[in-house]
Amino acid sequence: MTGPSAVLAALDGSHVLAVPRDTDLLPLARAWFPAALWAREPLSAAQAAAARPMTGARFRGIAVAPVRTAGALSLDGAVEVVGPYPVDAAEARALTLPPQDSDLYALPAAPVTGATLAPELVTGWATAVARRTAGGILPAARDRTVVPDPASAVDLTLWSAVPLSGADVLPLVRPALAGSRLTPPVPPSGGAAEGFALTATYEYDGALQLGCSRSPDVPVVLSTLDWREHGPWAYRLTWQPPDPHELDQAHPSPLHVIARQRVTPSIARVVATLWRAAGGTVVDAGGFVVPHEELDARARAR
Repeated sequence: MTGPSAVLAALDGSHVLAVPRDTDLLPLARAWFPAALWAREPLSAAQAAAARPMTGARFRGIAVAPVRTAGALSLDGAVEVVGPYPVDAAEARALTLPPQDSDLYALPAAPVTGATLAPELVTGWATAVARRTAGGILPAARDRTVVPDPASAVDLTLWSAVPLSGADVLPLVRPALAGSRLTPPVPPSGGAAEGFALTATYEYDGALQLGCSRSPDVPVVLSTLDWREHGPWAYRLTWQPPDPHELDQAHPSPLHVIARQRVTPSIARVVATLWRAAGGTVVDAGGFVVPHEELDARARAR
């Protein structure tokens, strides 16, 4: 490790995205930017040493520590995310980032010539990645640290090719959504209503809303999957807490957090049930695919 001061010097003038060590950043980039690719593959210290072996008489007997080579992940052919720069848990803590072994990546803090992506979109993606991976962000100004709460993203959507009726879904989800009732769906402008809406209301935890509709707009990440793995029918499960304003607060009240902890397993159980009935792909609120193993883990959470 090179130490936090040396790392920040190397990343001076850039926003810094921190993710847990060995996180595969490419699929997270393609979830928002399908054309993303490694313009320069990162090399581990061992790979860098093997790629540039020292030869010649003057190097005999000299042990030189290999240096890891950062890669360049191109998001659109112009905007590049450079890294990883590894730091250990103590160094991450010194940078006011989550105290875990981490990889740091540099993001441009100013508009890039030839870029097709707005800077706000890139920083929005970085924030979503930090939330998804339990990482953090150091803005270029170094005046604060942004550490999104991974537990705050509870809403899930199942994208399926199979439309289920409300009458079929209600008995399937009622074990996880006690007291749920069908409500009339809102029809689109100038057309008849499609799908259904279902709501379960709780005295202390707010309401869980399950809506099913056919959508012409699907998350970008689905374009990276086989077309048979998803469809246009969106089964959206969203949580409406007692105080909706707390959804936008970085540090919500303990009552909000407790309610969120209680509803999160129910959301996962409902979506898992729908997936078993209709198939498809689950996408979280950040636009990333949620694998079945993670869905099961959320459903078992207490």
